[in-house]
Order: sequence, then C-alpha cells, then structure tokens
Amino acid sequence: MKRALLTLLLLSGCATGGYGHLPAAEQDDVHRIEAYLNGVQGLQAAFLQHGPDAGESAGRFSYIPGHLRLDYVAPHPMELVAGDGHLVLDDRATGAVTHLSLRHNPLGLLLKYPIRFDGDVQVTDVRHGDGSLQISVAQADNPSQGLLTIQFSDVNGQLGLIGLQGVDARQHHFGVELSAVQQGVAIAPSVFTPPAE
Repeated sequence: MKRALLTLLLLSGCATGGYGHLPAAEQDDVHRIEAYLNGVQGLQAAFLQHGPDAGESAGRFSYIPGHLRLDYVAPHPMELVAGDGHLVLDDRATGAVTHLSLRHNPLGLLLKYPIRFDGDVQVTDVRHGDGSLQISVAQADNPSQGLLTIQFSDVNGQLGLIGLQGVDARQHHFGVELSAVQQGVAIAPSVFTPPAE
C-alpha cells in the first residue's frame, strides 16, 4: 500500500492513463482482472470494513459489474448502494440518507461498466503474493482524487475478489475484507436500486 501511495504522489502531475508502462506480464494480469470483473455473474460475501476512524463494521456484500451493495448489520443497520455514477447510504439508525457522486470517489473506479483500466484510469501498481494478486488504480487526470486497490485470490490461474482498500481525496483510508465468497449468484437487479428518501 505504501508503494502504491508513493506511486500516486509521483503521478500527480501526470495525465497518462492505462497500463502500457507496465511490463508485459503485469499487462497480462491487468487483462485477466478486467475480464474477471466484467464477467462476474453475481458475487455475494460477508464483509468486514475498516473505516477512517479505526472503527469496524460488518455485513453482506453484493456485486455485479457496475453495481455494489453493502448491507450493514454492525455496528447498526445501514444500506449502501452504488452504481450509475452515484452512491447512496441509508443509515437506518438515524434516518439520514447521504448521496455522493462516484466521480471523485475511489469506488467509482470499480463501478464503471465495462471496466477498462486505460484511458481515464491509471494503473499505478500490480502486485503478486502467495496465491494472491492486487491492482491499484487512480484517475489518470487527477490521481490525488483517490486510490483504489482491488485484491484477489489467484489460485491455479483462477481469480476471486477478496477485498478492497481505498484512499480518498482527503486521505481517509478504508478497507473491505470479504469472506465466505459465493460467485455465480443470481442477484435481482432491484437489489441495486438506491433506497427511497
């Protein structure tokens, strides 16, 4: 993560998008990740989220290409729906509904469809671990708006989404760890309808 943040700072004056600067093997990894994220039929998992205030929350994670939903059960019920350029958070404990644009939010880099990590997206880092692969991306024309690191298991050439790490424009960090991941789940489109006011 520190390497990715350093890369983000170094790129802050650069408007070059894409991943053509990467070695060929890492470009192949980027293609694999694009194909995986665009081909997910439906993914659900349990999640544990670490927020900028060092607090933790947990719940159910649902994803299809272009759309994300988090149903929080702890510390209290909340519903987050993101897609089509917008994020809506309904805090059922307080009744507050928050609307945010994904244009300047790191999650927006994951929720474009189809996903292509070129053009207006800059790949800042590709990293392998033991049975894992992660990619860090930022907006090419304004990397200081945030960095998103998408984490995968990578076993026998098969990818599986296992987590997200992000830093927003105000340098607030967040992390989402997935467990009990189920892929190929049929998810009704209505699941990704933002909560009503």
